[in-house]
Amino acid sequence: MAGEKCTCPFEPLYALQVETVREDLREVKERVGRLEDTLGRGVLLLVANLIGVSITLAQQLLSQ
Repeated sequence: MAGEKCTCPFEPLYALQVETVREDLREVKERVGRLEDTLGRGVLLLVANLIGVSITLAQQLLSQ
């Protein structure tokens, strides 16, 4: 019994499914990474814009 290898007739199919899931997870990971980069740049642009507007308003307020 210790030397016997138990094989399943569906094992190749399961291996293929597992590999497909791994590929899909890698693709999702890459997409999430790109989305995080894009969102990070967007947030930085929004903050920079808010700072610019705040400075402009402060200058207008002080010049009055």
